[in-house]
Amino acid sequence: MESLSDLKNEHSIVLQELYALDRQLGWLESSGPGMTRKILVLLLSGGEKLGRDLSFHFQKEEKTLYAVLERRMAEKGETVAIMKQEHVRLSACLNKFNAEVARVLREHDRVKTWELTTTLQDLRSNLSDHISREERVLFWLAELHLSKSDKNKVSSELAQMRSQDPNLLHEDSRRPFLVDDTKALHAPDS
Repeated sequence: MESLSDLKNEHSIVLQELYALDRQLGWLESSGPGMTRKILVLLLSGGEKLGRDLSFHFQKEEKTLYAVLERRMAEKGETVAIMKQEHVRLSACLNKFNAEVARVLREHDRVKTWELTTTLQDLRSNLSDHISREERVLFWLAELHLSKSDKNKVSSELAQMRSQDPNLLHEDSRRPFLVDDTKALHAPDS
């Protein structure tokens, strides 16, 4: 099912964004005071981008695939409900991370980065687990239980949503964030 391939590709994109944040947090913990502000700005920018991308991705899943699965598989509805609950928890965890980055930046508090590290570790673990369950369980159920018409409907609705904001969740839109993050660290302060 093509739409599942698109969603899997989006999973890859958000995980790459998350791993970039992890790398940047490592730079923060090993850098000197002169680099702290630049790294924190990169972390906040990357966290906000990940937040937008995840929110859009979750919305796409819930309005298309999840909605069809709920209608077709009433007896398996708890699986979809659990995945929706995970979306809420993952969004809250990312919001907590972004709020903590903003606090550290605002208060010039380079000492208390443990909260950033802990929150990012939780997010990385929970998002990886969620994506794995989605791809191994939910997508498998979709392949088994959805009719060709259902699959076409999901694909069509995903394409329509993608066209609403072509800058979200596309490989080209994340390239500057992933490739140029080291260049930004070495650029002179403005």
